[in-house]
Amino acid sequence: MKGMKLPGLAKPPRVFVDAKILNMHDPFLPKETYVGYVVEGKRKHNVRKVEANESDDAEVLAIMFAIEELKDSFGRFTVVCDHESVVSEAKRDSVKKPSDLLKSLREMLRANPKIRLEALLSNPAHQVVTEYVNGLKTGTPWPIAGTVPDP
Repeated sequence: MKGMKLPGLAKPPRVFVDAKILNMHDPFLPKETYVGYVVEGKRKHNVRKVEANESDDAEVLAIMFAIEELKDSFGRFTVVCDHESVVSEAKRDSVKKPSDLLKSLREMLRANPKIRLEALLSNPAHQVVTEYVNGLKTGTPWPIAGTVPDP
């Protein structure tokens, strides 16, 4: 029947992740890196500061942050990242000389088979992290526990 929902077959939520490195292109200024996620349709999100100076590392940390925070909240979900090279390296069966962070991410994904990782070109979590970082600059970051519009 059309419109009938079968138990246990609900589409898993998508979790969009992003990272932003402040002052990345200025070698004279200190770098600050923030990662965040937005759960599609759930009004659940978070942002935190991390230690990373490279965009690949920052994206890996964003993925790991979302998984760590959400793995006990949802039975299964899909992490969506706009950094395609990180996604493809994380999903590849073997990688020549992966970084320690990438190794950790791959182990995390293997340990949590109900969590999928996908690449996306347009990422709504980018807006969340950008708004948070812009708020830091003006001294008025939006509250982490607050709500943001659904992507």
